[in-house]
Amino acid sequence: MAHDIADVVLSHLSNFAVGFVRRKEGAGSEVFGSGTLVSIEGRRGILTCGHVANVYKKLPEIGLVRFSGVGMQKHMLQLGDTETIIVCSSDTWTETDLDLAFTFLPPDIADSVGARGIFLNIEKNRTKIEGGAPSDGKHVDAMLGLVAEFSGKPFIEGGQFISPMRAILHTGHISSPKKESTMLTFAPMDYNRHELPKSFGGMSGAGLWRVYFIEDEKQIVQAKLVGVTSWQITDDPDQKLACQGWARIDQGLIPTVRQKLAF
Repeated sequence: MAHDIADVVLSHLSNFAVGFVRRKEGAGSEVFGSGTLVSIEGRRGILTCGHVANVYKKLPEIGLVRFSGVGMQKHMLQLGDTETIIVCSSDTWTETDLDLAFTFLPPDIADSVGARGIFLNIEKNRTKIEGGAPSDGKHVDAMLGLVAEFSGKPFIEGGQFISPMRAILHTGHISSPKKESTMLTFAPMDYNRHELPKSFGGMSGAGLWRVYFIEDEKQIVQAKLVGVTSWQITDDPDQKLACQGWARIDQGLIPTVRQKLAF
């Protein structure tokens, strides 16, 4: 994929993507996950995977990292007034286990987060998925999230801990391990495999997108969220990632959100 198109895809996904870090006493901040800003039938919040939410639901606050604008922006998100719904059927990954979560943000917090990003409308996203592929354009599958391995060691500057963090736009191709499976696998493109980390820790919870584009015009035709990054398949030499597919979000998570966060 050409750099110009990669920049356009990165700019688009940056509107919705967030990263999660937690404070470590006397040692700066530690990367532990990623997520996507979404609106589920008017409920604004963060879509991520269950095992990431299981980490922060025990914390009073987390650092929320945004990738839009110039460089990264981090602010502390107080979790006391939020509500997290976790649909997680195991502590370890298998083909059938659900690994999804949604953290509902109260209106004042959602307004603050939304001032620096966009909440993806899940209903409009569903319409795009049901409508199939657009008639024009190539497509690439991509995710944007933090990577702990690429994030630097904290250091002290001006009496404060500085924790260097790095996100990557990871491009590749989605496949399904079995016909009609609601679990997806994501394989990287061959040309950039030498630049990838050994571990994708920190990318868990990142949105998985299918982006259609017209390369000559450097234009995105359509972008739709098709899954959530879940686990790295550790015994696979091709560095594939296991992802929760759209059907799991639509049929497993959204009805639970609707039930537990009734308006």
